[in-house]
Amino acid sequence: MQLIDPLNAEAYLRRRKIIAHDQPVSIHELPGGVSNLVLYVACPTETDFVIKQAREQLRVAAPWFCGVGRIWRELETMQVCTRLLADSTTQPLIPASTPEILFSDRDNFLFGMSAVADHVTWKQQLLCGQVDPDVARACGWLMGRLHGGTWGGRQLPESLHDRTFFTDLRVDPYYRQIATVHPELLFVVERLIRSLDDSVCCLVHGDFSPKNLLVHERGITLVDFEVGHFGDPAFDIGFFLSHLALKAIHAGRCFSEYATLIECFFDNYRTELTRLAPVDEMESVESRAATNLAACLLARVDGKSPVDYLGESTRVLVRETARELLLESPPSVDAVVSALHAAIQGELSP
Repeated sequence: MQLIDPLNAEAYLRRRKIIAHDQPVSIHELPGGVSNLVLYVACPTETDFVIKQAREQLRVAAPWFCGVGRIWRELETMQVCTRLLADSTTQPLIPASTPEILFSDRDNFLFGMSAVADHVTWKQQLLCGQVDPDVARACGWLMGRLHGGTWGGRQLPESLHDRTFFTDLRVDPYYRQIATVHPELLFVVERLIRSLDDSVCCLVHGDFSPKNLLVHERGITLVDFEVGHFGDPAFDIGFFLSHLALKAIHAGRCFSEYATLIECFFDNYRTELTRLAPVDEMESVESRAATNLAACLLARVDGKSPVDYLGESTRVLVRETARELLLESPPSVDAVVSALHAAIQGELSP
């Protein structure tokens, strides 16, 4: 396997005839990822594109490894999502899309896809104080579409029934890690992990987060599909909402404004999911989502990939609140948000 980097990528692309010998290009690494190398290839005379290559060792402080074959899981999951969006008869106010796959290299565990020019990640907007409920509604529709459109395993290839990469990249470094740090939560975490195995319903993206949602003038584009699998939709909900909740906590006195994004997301998610999947599933999905939300919150301070924008006092607040929620088994997402709101108000009180 040849490791591609910004210095040798141009020679690689010319040798593979992906770009012409005399075609001018500019190549730079895109920031933000820990599990892959992602390069942006700017072509002044052609259409820009992105190269993505898997790395075995993830770029975090704690030792964390995962097989590079997950790059093909990403391609398969992206193809399913692209087809689901193309077949949809509904669309949110802000349209949602996925990148187009352009080429792949199985020997070197990489592929190329269309670039999204002039975008910012939704994470960047949220951390800069931009709160757009329409983006949250589009995210709710998009997740509801992916879950509902594959309910019961519809349209899913057999390979997505394997959850090895999900275990390596989510269950172990998030859930099992917090059980190691907080031994008193071992039983709760083991029960949560069992629920993921016992509640297999649909396609789960596994990395549905604001950093993987690119906002641009044509709508939003979802990226990073390598953890995709046939699993429990409650994980996607809890994982995504943990990001929104952490941004709300980071916003401090603007917590309520950010918390409205959770409500906007969930309203559109429920609408699209229940349009496509059994209505009676929603209550049990939300109950499991609340526990996943609490666990993901704790994992983002005590797991192997902690967030980098919280101060120490805020990390303590998240840790203590999430730990108590897990011990009490939160009944709903609203209960988790209310507990966080009460904690942040207590922190801000004179």
